[in-house]
Amino acid sequence: MSTVYFNQLGYKTADSRHDYIIKDFQRHAKITVDGIIGSQTKAKMKYYNKNNFCPEVFEPIKPYIPYKDAHVESLCNKGLIGLGSIFNYYSKINDFDVLHNLAHAILESASGTSVIAEKKNNIYGWNAIDSSPLYSAYGFVSKGDCIKAWSEWFNKTYLLPTGNQFRGNNEYCVGIAYHTSSIASINKAFIVQNLRHRLQE
Repeated sequence: MSTVYFNQLGYKTADSRHDYIIKDFQRHAKITVDGIIGSQTKAKMKYYNKNNFCPEVFEPIKPYIPYKDAHVESLCNKGLIGLGSIFNYYSKINDFDVLHNLAHAILESASGTSVIAEKKNNIYGWNAIDSSPLYSAYGFVSKGDCIKAWSEWFNKTYLLPTGNQFRGNNEYCVGIAYHTSSIASINKAFIVQNLRHRLQE
């Protein structure tokens, strides 16, 4: 695997399963997913770079970008319905892009339908340790309370230069410390891309 190539696309390649990253790349490139760098994959690698694969992984998460509550709500489905104005408000208060906030919830809780989201109102998988995710995940009175608490914590911890996990103001940098997964930052960024396209339709 070309570690340098996949890292510059936004994958976290250090100590990661190479076939896992290659399969994710193939899925997004809409080619056969087999984890092998054959002629088809090589052609896509030649075509894609960090500017045309998923540039959202490197875009700034801060500052807040104004959206109407109704527009954010139109992006919410399944277990996130009715939370659009709450996502928007706490993203604004903490000065970061609401699309990145919503995308995190979509990725981590399957749009609010995960067991952790349903049993604990935790739509971000917050503190869900791999060895005991349901037990270790934080619980909240409501999903709105979760959005309030997580947005403040995420901003202070990962997005402000004073935060103890700050690596930079984009999904790639956040993922260095936030995710154990090598593909989470890329997949969250693709969700942001999709949400933005939906607003432009």
